[in-house]
Amino acid sequence: MRKGYKIGLFFVCIMIMVLVAVLVWKRHTMSGFPNENAQNSDDMNKKAGARNWEAQQDQQNEMYPQDLQAQSINMVTTCDTICVYENIDKKDGAVSTEERKLPAKYIGLTREELEAALLQDSQTMTLEDKQKGFKSQHLELFSSDRIKVLRIYDTSKEQAGFYIMEVDGEIGVYREDKTTLYFRTGLNPKSLPADVLNEVREGKYMDTELQVYHFLESYSS
Repeated sequence: MRKGYKIGLFFVCIMIMVLVAVLVWKRHTMSGFPNENAQNSDDMNKKAGARNWEAQQDQQNEMYPQDLQAQSINMVTTCDTICVYENIDKKDGAVSTEERKLPAKYIGLTREELEAALLQDSQTMTLEDKQKGFKSQHLELFSSDRIKVLRIYDTSKEQAGFYIMEVDGEIGVYREDKTTLYFRTGLNPKSLPADVLNEVREGKYMDTELQVYHFLESYSS
């Protein structure tokens, strides 16, 4: 009888252990579901928030060009506007930047007016600009606080020389072919000495732009 009691007690213990293991397993399994559901809910909220943000950005992007255009129309330069020149040499691609006070002639201009003024200045460049190899310039950035002008130079040495000649009552500088006008000097032939004027009327040859510059500088008032 004692032996049968021990066997029965043994089976009862085994059943209790099995029940405890089942309860623990169920609790662990059920406790895991809420976490997973919460994580899925967080992911869905994040995705929804991202979609809302993207929609807002798209709406802002659609509206921004119109706002920017409206601001640009009413925007003008002032005496406090900073002028930044970015100079590029076509010879080797060298880039240099210089910051200056905005020239007085560019104050109070809209973007379109400033672009027109820069274009006009490009077409009436000075001899000094020629010496530096200046080719063109255009407006790259515009605001009332700061403008940026891109200027193109070419310092490559030219093999052909120049002729200083009198044409239509004015001293002009021509290419070596004597027909291609390089630039007008605005110099009156009457300001030259007689012997120099005779040379000019026949075509006074100069090897380099530097020689042309020194010659004109000598007789400019």
